[in-house]
Amino acid sequence: MANTKKITSYLIGQKAENRAAAYLRLKGYSVLERNYRVPQGEIDLVARKGDVLVFVEVKARKNNSHGTPLEAVSPQKVRRVSAAAAVYLSGYTGSYSGCRFDVVTVGPDKNFLGFLKVQHFESAFPADGVFNI
Repeated sequence: MANTKKITSYLIGQKAENRAAAYLRLKGYSVLERNYRVPQGEIDLVARKGDVLVFVEVKARKNNSHGTPLEAVSPQKVRRVSAAAAVYLSGYTGSYSGCRFDVVTVGPDKNFLGFLKVQHFESAFPADGVFNI
């Protein structure tokens, strides 16, 4: 009997977050936190570039049958990320000049090398949840 592993959505999400973190590091970001969770919500990645804090929502898709990864960032998700960011900032002891909310999508399209395509949308939404893209 063959031992087959079912890839869960949790594992897909973890792989996407790993890929997003690596991508951001290549772009000069420092990843400060991963999976920051508070009762108000969760932030997939908290990063810093220069003196700007960046709260990153990571979305991945195997296909577009349920919409694109970017379309999966709902207004409710934006509110929860914004609320979690407020909690994070209330306890942050470092200095920063500003913060923003980015979205990094992974897949379902592939790049020219055959790897899942990673796209970074800077300042995708403000804290009030109105999309900028």
